[in-house]
Amino acid sequence: MSRFGTPVPYTATAVRPAYGTLPAAVRERIAEELGGEPTTARLAGGGFTGGFAARVRSESGAELFVKAAGPRLPYVLAPYRKEAQINPALPAGIPAPRLHFSHDVEDWIVLGFEAVNGGGVDLPMTPTDLDLMLDAWAAAAELLTPAPRSLLEAGVERRPIDDMLRKFTGVAAGAEEPFPVPPPLEGRIDELAALDARIDEAIRADAAMHFDLRPDNMIVGAEQAWICDWNWMGVHAPWFDTACFLVAAHGDGHDAEALFWRHPTAAGVADEQLDIALAAIAGYYLAQARQDLIEGVSPYIRKHQRWSGLAAADWLARRRGYLK
Repeated sequence: MSRFGTPVPYTATAVRPAYGTLPAAVRERIAEELGGEPTTARLAGGGFTGGFAARVRSESGAELFVKAAGPRLPYVLAPYRKEAQINPALPAGIPAPRLHFSHDVEDWIVLGFEAVNGGGVDLPMTPTDLDLMLDAWAAAAELLTPAPRSLLEAGVERRPIDDMLRKFTGVAAGAEEPFPVPPPLEGRIDELAALDARIDEAIRADAAMHFDLRPDNMIVGAEQAWICDWNWMGVHAPWFDTACFLVAAHGDGHDAEALFWRHPTAAGVADEQLDIALAAIAGYYLAQARQDLIEGVSPYIRKHQRWSGLAAADWLARRRGYLK
C-alpha cells in the first residue's frame, strides 16, 4: 500500500467480451488475417474501457494483438478508429506495436497489431521497468519533435486544451462543482486556478505528444518497452506526457522529481511550467474520481483516478511548499 491507498491492479482492471461473443463477421475477418482460426485468445487484463483486446494465436503459431469495438461502445469505437489512422503514420523507430490491419466489419472496427514479447506492469514498479519505459518515451519524443508531417497529415493537430485540464479554474469561477481535494490543497483553489488556467501556454510546442502516457499504456519486455494506445495525440509539448507518466511513479514511491529533470524531454522546462502541469493533472483526476461509473467501463476507473489525483496533488504540494 502506498501513501495514497492501495493502487488498482493495473494488469487486471479490464472487463472485456470473450472472443466467442464477437460477431461472426468480425471473427471471420480475424481468422482470415491470422491465417487460420485462433486456437487461443488471451484477453488483455489491463485497461479501463470495455472493448475487445486480446493476443490471438492460430494453430500455425501466428500471433496478433487484436482490438475490436462496435456501436454499443461508442466511446471505444471512436478511439479505435483514430488509432487506426495514427499508428501507421508513426515515424519509424518509435517503440510502438505496429498496426498490421484495420477493417470496418459491418458496424464494428477490428484492428490487428504485432504481438510484441512483453506484458503489463503492476505497482510497485521495479526501477528496471521504470527505466525501460522512460527510455522508450525518450526515444519516441525525440522522433516526435518537431511534429512529423506524416502525423499532421493523419489528423494530429494543435487543439486548444479543453476545460478537463482546467478544473480548478472552473471551481474558482463557479462553473464547476467543487470536488474533494487532499488537506494540503484545501483553501488554495484560487492559487491552483491561477496555475491550471495557463496550461495552454505552458505546454505549447511544435511537437507531437501521446497525451495519455501512463505505465498501463505500455508493454514491458526483458530489454525494452513499447508504447501503446496512440489515439489521443496532439501538437503540444512531450514533457507534459513525462509528467503524466511520473505521477504514477511518485505515488509508487520513486523520486519522480529527479526522474523528470533527468529526462531528455525536460530540457528547457521551467519550474512553473511543471507546477502548472501538475495542477492541471491533479484537478482532472480528482474531479473525474467523483463521477459515477459508466456502463461497460472498468469498475476500477474511479479508484485509479482518485489515487492518481492524490499522487499528483502530493507532488505539487511538495514542490510548492504546501506541506510545511
